[in-house]
Amino acid sequence: MRRLVYCKVVLATSQMWVLVDVFFLLYFSEHNKCDDKKERSLLPALRAVISRNQEGPGEMGKAVLIPKDDQEKMKELFKINQFNLMVCDLTALNRSLPYVRWEDARQKSILKNFQTQG
Repeated sequence: MRRLVYCKVVLATSQMWVLVDVFFLLYFSEHNKCDDKKERSLLPALRAVISRNQEGPGEMGKAVLIPKDDQEKMKELFKINQFNLMVCDLTALNRSLPYVRWEDARQKSILKNFQTQG
């Protein structure tokens, strides 16, 4: 009988603390600041990415030319990771590349049922 009373007390205090926590979370949360009527869609960001300038360094597979005054800095940066960090920093992460597949390969669809081996 005494065990049942202890369980009830533990459950009651746990429920009370959960209710207190929920009250504080709801009372002090900033959910009321979400009504600032800002446009929250991804459409403007997507339009900016799609309509970006495609004339930058490395776009469509063009070579990146380093000016002669930056050649020494390029060599110093090369020593860090053994690749051209200056060119890496100049090219865009989402640069466009030319479509290089043959005309015949563009119409082919390669869908095979691959067997998985366990």
